[in-house]
Amino acid sequence: MGKPRGGGGGGRGGRGGNREGEQKSNEPDLHGAARAGDLQKVESICNSNPLAVNTRDRHSRTPLHLAAWAGQTEVVQYLCNNKADVGAAAVDDTGAIHFACQKGHLDVVRVLHSSGASVKAATRKGMTPLHFAVQGSHLELIKYLIRKGADLKAKNKGGQTPTHLAESDEVRDLLKECEQLRNENESKSGLGSKSSNNDNVGKSESSLDEKEKEEGEIEESGKRKGGEASESSIPEQKRPKISLQHLISEDDVKDEEEEKNR
Repeated sequence: MGKPRGGGGGGRGGRGGNREGEQKSNEPDLHGAARAGDLQKVESICNSNPLAVNTRDRHSRTPLHLAAWAGQTEVVQYLCNNKADVGAAAVDDTGAIHFACQKGHLDVVRVLHSSGASVKAATRKGMTPLHFAVQGSHLELIKYLIRKGADLKAKNKGGQTPTHLAESDEVRDLLKECEQLRNENESKSGLGSKSSNNDNVGKSESSLDEKEKEEGEIEESGKRKGGEASESSIPEQKRPKISLQHLISEDDVKDEEEEKNR
């Protein structure tokens, strides 16, 4: 298993083991259990010492950071439900959501976001969750972040937006399509202020969803009529190069319902 970026290595890594860390609040036990996905052990430690949930290792990482990086969704959910700081920053201001996005763990990101983690949070180097997701070409995660309002124009310290980091045409086309539609929405609405731009983050993605739904309804109607509807009877529309139907998924709807009930 590799080492989390921005974290400086694994919880037991480094020369001479991690004896210094082993003397701090049972740090190796809880951090190691969180990263390994040992939910029973995590529960046992947290029940005996509730304050341990936010203890840090020598790289300033909490158990949540390591569980998120390792994709341990159940442990992440448990920690979030037991007062883990979802916004805690490790080295370089790297948060749990950044670790999860580096590795493409969509389910973990869902839990973190529903627990209050921001999809716009930036590290000290200006890297947002979307930057990391794009860098790793994690397409489904990219769509989720965009749906939740990730800033497509956010720049890191090197002046790069997520689009600059895209390595595949598929990801690049998706980002450009979303950005184009967002700009069109802002232009049509006559919104030019910074606050207006922030309010409209994600509206272009909703427009894409609506387009996709409309096209799906037309196609379904044609099927019900036994294929009588020809292509000439369907209004000509510019289709996105990439299917974005699941920018809104069943899980997204559940997330939104949970947030409303919180």
